[in-house]
Amino acid sequence: MRILFVDDEEKSRKYFSMIFGRSWEVVVAGDGAEGLDVVLGEEGRQIGVIVTDQIMPNMTGIEMLERVRHLRPDIIKVLSTAYADSDLAAEAAESGVTDYSVEKPWKIDHVRETLEQAVAAHHRLIGQAK
Repeated sequence: MRILFVDDEEKSRKYFSMIFGRSWEVVVAGDGAEGLDVVLGEEGRQIGVIVTDQIMPNMTGIEMLERVRHLRPDIIKVLSTAYADSDLAAEAAESGVTDYSVEKPWKIDHVRETLEQAVAAHHRLIGQAK
């Protein structure tokens, strides 16, 4: 099972991969369109969790996750937002667009705990589908 991390900032992609790539296989994308390409491509079948930044050019994280929700309902969706966007994250969760959210600046232990919960949720979801 892989985690897809989508963020337009190269440093964020690099650090996410360095920190969490020790525990999970991490795939990165630079924007929502690239993230959707990964989900729909050959690698996409192995994606179980997506973590995406909200503010990106061309497509917000919520817009991308809304598309993923319809294309691949088995993927667990995590939105990364700044504290100022916490109401937006709550609305996205209430509407079913996201499953989890993490606030920036990240507390690494909290992000790790959220990823562990998301991975476990994915395993339960695919276990129910069998």
